[in-house]
Amino acid sequence: MIVDIKEKIKNYFNKGHERTALAKKNIAVSFVIKGITILCSVIMIPLTINYVNPERNGIWLTLYSLIFWFNLFDIGLGTGMRNKLAEAKALGNNELAKKYISSTYAIVGLISLGIFVVFSLVNPHLDWIKILKNVSVSYANEVSGLVWISVLSFCLIFSMNLLKMVATADQRPAISAFLDMLGQVLTLIGIFVLSKTVQPSLISLGLVTGLAPVVVFFVANIYLFRTRYKDWRPSFRHVHFKLARNMMNLGIKFFITTCSALMISQTLPFLIQRLVNPAEVTNFNTSFRLFSLAFNAIGIIIVPYWSAFTDAYTQKDFMWMKKSVTALHKFFGLLLIFQVILLVLSGPIYYLWVNRWVTSANTLNITLAMSGMVCLYVCVMCWLNINIYPINGIGKIKLQVYSSILEMILLIPIALWTGTRWGAPGVVLASVLVQTPRMIWAPIQLNKLVKNKATGIWNK
Repeated sequence: MIVDIKEKIKNYFNKGHERTALAKKNIAVSFVIKGITILCSVIMIPLTINYVNPERNGIWLTLYSLIFWFNLFDIGLGTGMRNKLAEAKALGNNELAKKYISSTYAIVGLISLGIFVVFSLVNPHLDWIKILKNVSVSYANEVSGLVWISVLSFCLIFSMNLLKMVATADQRPAISAFLDMLGQVLTLIGIFVLSKTVQPSLISLGLVTGLAPVVVFFVANIYLFRTRYKDWRPSFRHVHFKLARNMMNLGIKFFITTCSALMISQTLPFLIQRLVNPAEVTNFNTSFRLFSLAFNAIGIIIVPYWSAFTDAYTQKDFMWMKKSVTALHKFFGLLLIFQVILLVLSGPIYYLWVNRWVTSANTLNITLAMSGMVCLYVCVMCWLNINIYPINGIGKIKLQVYSSILEMILLIPIALWTGTRWGAPGVVLASVLVQTPRMIWAPIQLNKLVKNKATGIWNK
């Protein structure tokens, strides 16, 4: 009987198109890895809140969201490299793949150095207490130290993170998920040690959360480019800055769409901090962690399809693309049911997950309005990712660029209006409102592309 089960499992993962079989294997492995990552995150939230208190935790989350904006400085090169690398792989051109990787690493490395130099010159003139607002001056030294640590760790990992794009282009996002998991495990261990040995401090928290991923990706880059990706190993000899223009033709479009995505996701903590208080940022983040279980599931499933759709569109395999889109839309329906159940049970879950383990002074008070709005926000992101990732893989993103520009223009004024009236849930509502048009046109465009019927703006 056990032999039969093993045989059925083996047949399931090997059945179908080679592209589909590879995606299924990576999805299965990614679910296991992501499960461990989520478990670490679940444990980390009450542990961190109890270590530094909800206010410090909110400050840390807000600063992290601000530093995350530095990702824009790759100006779309990482995403452009992913698509070009997937194309080179589909054509079997390892030499071209190596040039794309070498050139991107070199350019992003120079950008990292530039960011740190400029920051070092500008930061002494910045008052972070005034920038963040609603923060006690007693945290001034901790905030100052946290900013330096956060920027330094970001600059160190900025170019090393490109390894995730390489793995995704190879249709093996499980590698990327595994590296993220290792970073989370190290971070969890570090915070646990801090909670037992060191007084509450944003600086100590920043050192652990910032440098743990740096160690993981430094070792991973050395190992993987000596083993699995030795044929793609970056070298100075293969750096061709002129290839940047080739990647930027597509990359600049991804840069604009990334700007919009970051503005919507990473601006929320900052706006909540300024309109309400740091503790409410902690409430938002905790609620988001709960409802993003669905988002993580979608992410695991959809990430392999980005490069798979690049490969399929290059080879004009429209039948495979249509079947894949249908399967993805069915899965989204199941996730909606899961989200509703989670919303109904959110109160008891918050207690069992966080409030039961923290001191009375650190207890969180997450309203149903916050939970409901975050639930809706995550559902919107899931729907968009299911439709946008295949479009990104195909590379027809001109309509997405226009939509992104409109979203960036509208987000702040709408968030200030809704946030002033309804507090933190109102800020989250703004992100849903500005993305409503995208929710409508994205599935329409995808349907036209996979049926090879896209014309005009739908095919640009």
